[in-house]
Amino acid sequence: MPSPSIRLFDTHIHLSTSDVARFPVDPSGAKEGEAAILRRARSDPVSIESVLPIWDSCHVAGGAAVQYYSLYKTDNSYSVAVADAHPDRLSAVVMLDAADLGTPRKLRALAQNHNVSGIRLFGPADADGCYPWLDTPMAVRVWEEAAALGLAMILMYAGGPALRAAFARIAALADRLAPMPVILDHFGWPGIDEGVHGALSPEHRALADTSNIRFKLSQINLKRFESTGVDSAEFLRHAVDIYGADRIMWGSDYGNTAMAYERIVEAAIAATGRLDERERDSVLHGNGARLFAPRS
Repeated sequence: MPSPSIRLFDTHIHLSTSDVARFPVDPSGAKEGEAAILRRARSDPVSIESVLPIWDSCHVAGGAAVQYYSLYKTDNSYSVAVADAHPDRLSAVVMLDAADLGTPRKLRALAQNHNVSGIRLFGPADADGCYPWLDTPMAVRVWEEAAALGLAMILMYAGGPALRAAFARIAALADRLAPMPVILDHFGWPGIDEGVHGALSPEHRALADTSNIRFKLSQINLKRFESTGVDSAEFLRHAVDIYGADRIMWGSDYGNTAMAYERIVEAAIAATGRLDERERDSVLHGNGARLFAPRS
C-alpha cells in the first residue's frame, strides 16, 4: 500500500455493473471481443461498491467515472447514477456523439441535472487520415456548449499519422475556448520507439504554448513504455520539464486495463520517482482533483 502521505485522485476509471436489466449493455465493436467483455461485465464488474474499499486502502481521495464506451456506448446512465449516488467521491465524464445535432441539448441536460464534470469525445481517423468528429461545425457546437457549462473537454483518439496534424487543430480550439480545460487522454499517445526524448514529437511539444491543454498519464502509457524499455520516471520528468507539473494528471484506466488496482497505483507512484514532492502531489492528486471534483 502507498504511504498515507502520498495523495491520489484517479481521473480515469471505467465502472460497470452486472445489473444489465437496469443498465443495458452494448458491447458491439469491443476490442477484447463481444463475448469476452460480456462475460467480464456479468461475472467480474468493476462496480463502485467494489472500488470504494480499494480506493480507501490505496489513499485515493476520489476520481472521475469515465463513461465505459466499450460496454455502454453513449448511454451514460450508469456513470451518472454512480456519480449522483457518491458525490463526495467522484463525478462523471460523459460520452456523446459529436455528429448528433441533439448532443448540445443532451449535454446541457446532463450537466444541469447531474454530477457531471466533463465530456469525452472519441473517434478514429477517417479514410483521409483526418478526425472529422473533432472540429466539424457540429462538433464545435459541442465544444462551445461544454465551455458554456464550465465542463472539461477530454479527447480520446486513435493514434496514427494524422495525429500530429490534429494537434494544431486541438490547440486552435483550446485557444478559442480558453480557459476551458482540454485534456488529452493517454497523454496524446506519445511514441514508444525512440526513447524518452523521442516520445514527444515537435507537434506534441508545441502544445506547451497552449496553457489550457492538459495531459492525462494512464496505465496504458506506462504499459506501452515498459514494452519498449522506456523509463516511465524519466519520461514523466521530461514531460514536466516541457509542460510543467500543473498540466499533467494521473488516471488508472482501471475497469479497462486488466491489472490489480494496487499494482496500477504502485506503477503510478514509481513513475513520479524523479519529481519533487510538490510536483508529485500535483500529478497524482491536485490537478485531477481541481478539474474533476464532484459538482454537487
